[in-house]
Amino acid sequence: MAYRNVNDSTKEMLLSKAIDLFYEKGYAAASVREIVKAVRVSNSILYHYFKDKNELLYTIIERTGRELIKALRKIQEEVKDPVEALSQMILTQVSIVKERKKEAKIFLEEQYQLNDIYKKKILDQHREIYGIYKKQLELLEKEGKLRDVNKTVANFAINAMMNWSYRWYKECGPFSIEEVANAIKDIFFYGILKRG
Repeated sequence: MAYRNVNDSTKEMLLSKAIDLFYEKGYAAASVREIVKAVRVSNSILYHYFKDKNELLYTIIERTGRELIKALRKIQEEVKDPVEALSQMILTQVSIVKERKKEAKIFLEEQYQLNDIYKKKILDQHREIYGIYKKQLELLEKEGKLRDVNKTVANFAINAMMNWSYRWYKECGPFSIEEVANAIKDIFFYGILKRG
């Protein structure tokens, strides 16, 4: 096999191929050998960038979470109306799940394969995401728009609706991603907001 020259894009190519294989086969079934063979580099090149296969998985999951947090925080900072902010956050998260379907699946389903150190870091990241939504729910409550609901359960419910859309949403289906996001928002809002 002729090996590719190592350059600045090698790490990204390794990540891209790992995403494809972890998505298609699952983390456990995908091998380092398959990843390096597809990128046409040696095993040592992969280990130059990543300590092991688990760090490769962690990098994919951490990067996905970091991008989501950045997008949600931007909305939180820029949109002052808590209802509008939460609406935009839902559309943003559902759109990311659609646009990054492979990474979303890995983020949600493969995090349990991480070693304890990486798992704790990702759990902290999840807590940060839930914290962002918790703040929005608290702002709604402060404005008197939130019914007497358990905010923790509401938080998990909204995230579950958004995150798991990657399993059933089809781009060629009858709904646009905006329609899906609006439906999720309406289902969630009418369950927690006071009428009128």
